Amino acid sequence: MTAVVEEAPARPDTALRSALPVANFLSFFAIAAVEFAVPFVAVSTLGASSLVIAGLGICRFAPQVLLARTAALVVERYDQRTVMLGSELLRVLAFLLSALALAVGPGWGLAVFGLANIALACGSVLTSVSTQVLVPAVFPDKDLPGIYARLSIAESTADGLAPFLTGVGLGLLGVSSTFAVAAALALGACALLVRIPRIRVPADAREDADAGKQRTGAPGRTTLRRGLRLNLATPPLRILTGWAVAYNLGQCIIEALLLIALLDQTPITAAGYGVLRTCVVLFAALGASVTERLPARLRTGLGTSVFGCGAVASYALLGLGVHLGGATGLALVLAGFVIDEFCSGVVLVRIQTFRARAIAQEDRAIATAAYRAANLTAVPVGFALGGVAGLFLSPVGTLFTIGMLMLLPAALVLSRSVREAT
Repeated sequence: MTAVVEEAPARPDTALRSALPVANFLSFFAIAAVEFAVPFVAVSTLGASSLVIAGLGICRFAPQVLLARTAALVVERYDQRTVMLGSELLRVLAFLLSALALAVGPGWGLAVFGLANIALACGSVLTSVSTQVLVPAVFPDKDLPGIYARLSIAESTADGLAPFLTGVGLGLLGVSSTFAVAAALALGACALLVRIPRIRVPADAREDADAGKQRTGAPGRTTLRRGLRLNLATPPLRILTGWAVAYNLGQCIIEALLLIALLDQTPITAAGYGVLRTCVVLFAALGASVTERLPARLRTGLGTSVFGCGAVASYALLGLGVHLGGATGLALVLAGFVIDEFCSGVVLVRIQTFRARAIAQEDRAIATAAYRAANLTAVPVGFALGGVAGLFLSPVGTLFTIGMLMLLPAALVLSRSVREAT
């Protein structure tokens, strides 16, 4: 089956090749700026408690899980230009709401921040699902790794630069002006996204689904259960889906305890920790940028295995560093962060390319939505497990144990079925 394109130029991929990564950078820069600024402003200006900050986090991520199926339905029903522009306008709304939060008083201001995070979450899930439908439909198969690499570089660079520049903006421009700048960036992304052709999920697939639903009374093709089955349909898909969930779960357990353990075991300072976390993110951009320059053998499933193994195994090095403590331990923690970000940059491009080739066009929306729902569910579960573990167990011992357990998905992704996948 092929995608339906309405009102598309003769070579839509030519216009999008540069426009989509730039729009991605502007969008993710604005998102990262708000994700940094909202908790900071909520605590420093509006007096938010830890419970309120947790609630804002729930508002940011819960809709992406709860509305995953709805996002897939929207992506299947409407053309991708409309979906991408709509999701970007949701971000503009989120930023404008954030800019107004201080004007309505502390109590209502925190509620407005919550609404802004919900709008930001809805935009994020729509963009993610739509992108995985759009890119394979517009670009030739041989160009997919390069396109995904550009998108990943844009996202990682934005994630690395935004916290620092947002902090500067809050100091120089003030809260409302900083959020207004974020809204302007999102509007700039909208101006670029109008170049997207009106790609639709194949019409015959939608009609077959509707007919089957009418005949059987079943809920049709677009269900999260079916999406999960698609992600487990073949051995490589099963392993890579399990690897991703294990990666997110383990990472979030570690994140919940890491700063406490580092401050206790190593000579790191708050400023040093901030610089460390900002700088290592740029290694993800470096990893994505070299993906297509790797030796030919590593541009296949073998590369997915090797760098996927490196990304999760790096947490064993991190756990060891925290366990050893001191300057040596801190050096090992830094090395673990660098390896994780670099390998993640490579493997994300490889996995996105593989999924684009392995999952049919008419199934990509619901498969992507289910994949995101599974991984985003692992995030709060991981933080909750880490938080509870920190109450009853030693943070250092827990980090070391979880780091060693991360070697299990590292070994799993080295399986033959993944190595031989294209």
